[in-house]
Amino acid sequence: MPIFVPFLTGAKELSIDLAEPVVILRGTAADDTKHVLQGEVSLVLTRPISVSEVNIKFVGKSYSLWPEGLGHKSNKLYHKKTIHTQSIILENFNEHTKKEGVLSAGIHRWPFQFILSNALAETIEDEMAKVFYYLTTTVHRTGKGTTKLQARQDVLILRLPNWSDTALTANSLPSSSIISDRRLEVCDAIICIEKSYVSSGTQFPIAFTISPNMKNTFIESISVLLTEKRKYKLPEFNARRIEQHDFKLSLTSFTSLLADSELTTTQAFYAQPTLRDMRRLLNVKNAHMPLDQGAFRHRLLFTLPNCVQLNHTSTYSEISIKHTLRIQIELSSPTASHRNLDPHKPPQDTVYTKVHLETPITILDCRLKEDYNTLPTYEETLLVSSLIDDDIAESKPSGFFMCPCYLEYRKKTKCSRRDWIKIRDQFSVFNDSTPPPSYESLQ
Repeated sequence: MPIFVPFLTGAKELSIDLAEPVVILRGTAADDTKHVLQGEVSLVLTRPISVSEVNIKFVGKSYSLWPEGLGHKSNKLYHKKTIHTQSIILENFNEHTKKEGVLSAGIHRWPFQFILSNALAETIEDEMAKVFYYLTTTVHRTGKGTTKLQARQDVLILRLPNWSDTALTANSLPSSSIISDRRLEVCDAIICIEKSYVSSGTQFPIAFTISPNMKNTFIESISVLLTEKRKYKLPEFNARRIEQHDFKLSLTSFTSLLADSELTTTQAFYAQPTLRDMRRLLNVKNAHMPLDQGAFRHRLLFTLPNCVQLNHTSTYSEISIKHTLRIQIELSSPTASHRNLDPHKPPQDTVYTKVHLETPITILDCRLKEDYNTLPTYEETLLVSSLIDDDIAESKPSGFFMCPCYLEYRKKTKCSRRDWIKIRDQFSVFNDSTPPPSYESLQ
């Protein structure tokens, strides 16, 4: 919000007020959709000034660090270039008379609107490479010894997955879960990754169902690993660098997927695993958890690394960031000649079987964790309502990492909407559009 100063001081205030400080891109860069970035430029003058032109530009730039050096002498350690630019002339006085080129003392406003393509690269804030956008407005003054007035406003561009129109008309959203069903000699394993789109710093549920097909079968270990692969490219310098980082997901809690009758029967004969037992299964290679008491059916709730460590998945060709989830289950079972031994004693000859699942997932920007990530789909509300963890239901704000960029984002979006309503009510240009038809008229 601009600060209005008394007119007697001779001060000036130039600012850019946006309807929304963030642009949400939906779907992939190949989707033919358009987005609107609109607002107005306001200028507070304490005395009249002569002006030749008022314009505004929307600029996107990329910045990358190259410690190994660029160029023939490898003496250039960074590179910055413009990847997008749009400009609008808000007012031009060159064709008018000299009297009309004078802006009087008071408040002057110019509305603007940019049409943005879905092919734009989203904002990237990696430690080695960045993509950022901003608006800059310039008031060109006339006369000797005068300087032009300028103001800048950063613009945040985020990307969300796009749901089809057919799914919306069917009153449901497509399921974003990933299910893998494996039929092996030693067991039948079903792995359900409930979310293929998830923000950094949030909770990440995975359901495991492991049904043994033979006696004396043990789960030795379960490994859940998230891999981030970064590719940096500069075609003009023929430079390329690849980095890979692995993150072992930490377990927050778990719940049993057994029915009430099965859970009661199981508890009467066998002790249910504790959180300590489950963490040992995830961190030790020889946990030796028996499956003689029945199938292993549990929903494990992991916590993803926060935005300080993990980047969001990107679509920009020169700064490509992709994520892969790797799950591996190792089981042990006796050989054919030792299958009839005492089930309470481990067999002497053991066969180890591995169940491996590798799938790409999309990590969303951390600032989208409340708007998108914590809202369940229609199917999840019906099917997994009894399995939702108490920590999510009772304390939603603590269900994810409250990073500084998320708090700043929420502060800006809430304040900008309130301020923009005041501006829109005072400025009649934005009230010229006809309202949408009522539901009664459509029926």
